[in-house]
Order: sequence, then C-alpha cells, then structure tokens
Amino acid sequence: MSPEELDTFANNLEYLLRGSDPLEDRVNALLDESERGVKGFGEAVITKLLAIEYPSEVVPVCVYRGPKGKGRMLKLLDLHEDGLDSVDTGGRLVRSNELLGDRLSPFFGDDTYGMARFLYWFSERGDGEIESADEIDHIGNLADKVFVDRAVLEEFVGLLEDKGQMIFYGPPGTGKTYVARELAKAIAPDPAQRMLVQFHPSTSYEDFFEGFRPETDVRGQLTYRLVKGPLALIADRARDNPSKQHVLVIDEINRANLPKVFGELLFLLEYREETIRSLYRPDEPFELPKNLWIVGTMNTADRSISLVDAAMRRRFHFVGFFPDQGPMEELLRRWLAANREPEWIADLLDMVNAELREHLGGPHLQIGPSHFMREGLTDEILEQIWTYSVFPYIEE
Repeated sequence: MSPEELDTFANNLEYLLRGSDPLEDRVNALLDESERGVKGFGEAVITKLLAIEYPSEVVPVCVYRGPKGKGRMLKLLDLHEDGLDSVDTGGRLVRSNELLGDRLSPFFGDDTYGMARFLYWFSERGDGEIESADEIDHIGNLADKVFVDRAVLEEFVGLLEDKGQMIFYGPPGTGKTYVARELAKAIAPDPAQRMLVQFHPSTSYEDFFEGFRPETDVRGQLTYRLVKGPLALIADRARDNPSKQHVLVIDEINRANLPKVFGELLFLLEYREETIRSLYRPDEPFELPKNLWIVGTMNTADRSISLVDAAMRRRFHFVGFFPDQGPMEELLRRWLAANREPEWIADLLDMVNAELREHLGGPHLQIGPSHFMREGLTDEILEQIWTYSVFPYIEE
C-alpha cells in the first residue's frame, strides 16, 4: 500500500473500531477494508484490536476454528448453536463472544482476559475428551507452517474440487514439493489416504498404474504376475473408503512422457463418472474415484509448460510458484521475520532475481527462497550457500 492508502486505511480502522454501528457490521466492514491491500488482517487481528478497545466486553480468544478456537470451546461448554459455523465472520465473532461471556461472567465478572486464560486451560484439559481429526483446523495450521495466506490454501483446495488435479510449477527451490506434500497431509491426515511418487524419464504406464512383473514360482520357474502401481493402489483405497479424501502427489511430473505414462487413464482425469477398460484388465471396468485428488509438481527450469501435451494441460489447474509473484511472493521475507533472521537477505535475493529475470528473459530461472530458509544464518553459512548452491545454478 502507498502511504496515502495506509493513512486512509488507518482512519477507516479507527472509525470502525469506535463507531456506533452494530459490532457485527463493523467486523465485516473491517474485513472488507483488509481485502483492499492489507495482508494478514483477518479475524484474529480484528479480535485482538476489539479486545484492546473493549476490554470488558470482548473475550480475547482470537480465532473461531481449530483446537484453540471459540467453536471448540463452545462445544466443550455445551454452548454451541446450530448454524453458527455457517454465518458470516462478523456474526460468528459477535455471537460466540456473547455465548462465552454470558456463561463465564458469573465467575469472572468483566475480566475477559481471565475468561480467555480459563478457556485455553480448559481446551487443553479437554474435560477428558480426545479431539477428533475433524475438529482440527488443518488448513489454518498449514498456513502458519508454510507462511502462506489461508485464503491461498483454500483456493488450492477449491481448484482440486473443480478438476480433481493441479500442478505447482516454477523454478527450483520455491517450495513446490514441500507445499504439495504438506497440503496432502492437511487434506488427508491419515497416511493411508495419501501417497507420493516421483516421475523420471524411464517411468512407464506399468510403473505408475499396473503391469506384469516377472517372478519365480515354488518350482523355480519364471512366471508373470499383474502388479498394481501407485495409482491403482490408492484408487482402490479411495474406492473402499468413499467418505475420506485421498491425495496422490506426483513430484517432477513433467520429467516423464505423460501421454505414455497415463495412457487411457487420461480420459478418466476429466470424466470421473465414467469407466474405461485398462490395458491389462480389458474385462474389468476401471474408474478414478472422485475422492482421489492428484497434485503434481513441475520444475520449469528444465522444461516449460508449453512442452506438456495440450490434452494433459487442460485436465490440470496450473499454479505458479515464483519468488516475485503468486503465493510465494515475499515468502522468504516472512520466514526471516518470523525466525528473527536478517531481512536484508530477502533484499539481496530480490535484487539478484530481478537481474536474472532481466537478462534471461523470464521468471523461470530465478533462485528459490528455500536455499536460505535455515535457522542460524551466520555469515559463514550464507557464504557457503552462495558459493556451493546459488553460484553453480547461476553459472549453469
């Protein structure tokens, strides 16, 4: 934001915090203001500001969802109301605050901070209750872990809901594989519901889906047995457990000959309701379950998207991972600030990447931030990173 825009935002913020409109409307207006250019200004920050402005009225439990959220605390106190999860943020914040305040005020009076301390203690104690996986805010936890806005991660999930598969693409070191694996864990917390496979130039249909493999029988004679590959195995799991989402992560997806590897399965990527007759099981119909999603990663320093078969491209959503734009923009700076490492490192990397973009004619050969996402970045470690990781990459 420009200084003028920041001043306008600050004036609007002060007016909305101290205005006379219903609190619910003011919270929603604050969220609208944040969407105009202030990253990270969401429900948690708004709740903290309101708790400072109205210390005797707003209980400073700053989020609604997750193991430390007001929603779970309401359930533990048997105060949860039907439909509260689906109302807008302002209504949910105000109503949940009222329910908690009314229940605890006989014991704490107007000491809302005392209420919050008790609620956090009680949520950890859980009254003997074990938190179910459905109550954990996996996406919210992932946003904190990977330093990416929650809205971005929710958009990724929306893309998967739309097509069933997407690809993260960009230069090396931008977090494609890491985010893909962590996203798979957030969507499918049970390890049995997710799988990772890495493609390479010799990956075949038989490796990926299924094919005959040689083996010797009890008499030592050579025979061939139909062996399922990663896709067939996880498809079976998804089919047997239709209420749970399953995720297959394909790392370096563009290194293989994709039309050859997918074969007739290419049809099923688009038509999940249909069945096909596979190469080795022509008498058995096969389908890709709708509760199986595919996330691929693609290093564009080696091969551009334009070289991927057009039929494959239209069956995937593509999400760019670049240091200067998209979900990874300013990632290193956020990580350095959170870990109290020198932020000038991000300035230096931005300068180098700007020169690379100018001299190499595009964003696909930039230096990714993951090289520098290490704790304890001393001058010696930085020199080592630049000498043995960054410089060889630039020279190439």
